[in-house]
Amino acid sequence: MPVKADKGRRRPLGRPVEFDREAAVRAALGQFWRRGFEAVSASDLAEAMSIKRSSLYNSFGDRETVFREALEAYRRIAPDAALARIEPGQPVKPALRRVFRDICRARAADPGARGCLVVNSVCELVGVNKKLGARVADAVREGIGVYEKLLRQAADQGEIERPGNVRTAARAFVAFVSGLNTISKVVRDEPTLWGMCEDFLERFGLGEGRRRRRA
Repeated sequence: MPVKADKGRRRPLGRPVEFDREAAVRAALGQFWRRGFEAVSASDLAEAMSIKRSSLYNSFGDRETVFREALEAYRRIAPDAALARIEPGQPVKPALRRVFRDICRARAADPGARGCLVVNSVCELVGVNKKLGARVADAVREGIGVYEKLLRQAADQGEIERPGNVRTAARAFVAFVSGLNTISKVVRDEPTLWGMCEDFLERFGLGEGRRRRRA
């Protein structure tokens, strides 16, 4: 609940009445997504979040905590976040194709060509920053788990043939999407990106259905 103002006491100058943590994290996300973790200083974050550096440290503790919260905020709004919401019994193929289409659309429409924050962070932080690199690696492994679950579900529902090694196939999906997000920084055309997706999905029986599945 909001704290009532005490008319008998003066509020310290420069201190906000309320701190919108969610809005502050969104502002930080914009910085990290565009520039990466190492290039964004505490002063940069404080300015973007419209708070003082002292407030940043009091509220978050350090830049790493801000990044972790920004990373989770990004994962909630990323185009592939919808994959985790596919329910048992729900057709996987159309939902998966829709997500891939959304990735192509979002990346081609992004004027900053930022790609995917998770993929960017793998390149920047894994093997370099122990704590943040581990969190980013966990996010990748969680993504593999989501694809593995969906491929099993699609096979169980008769939508595709079961891959010989479902775990390996799930890793292939994550590898492809990572590459797609990276190449989208250079290839800015949505139809071209989608053509790449169609070719990849066809290999797993998730194509449009007009072409015969490759042997």
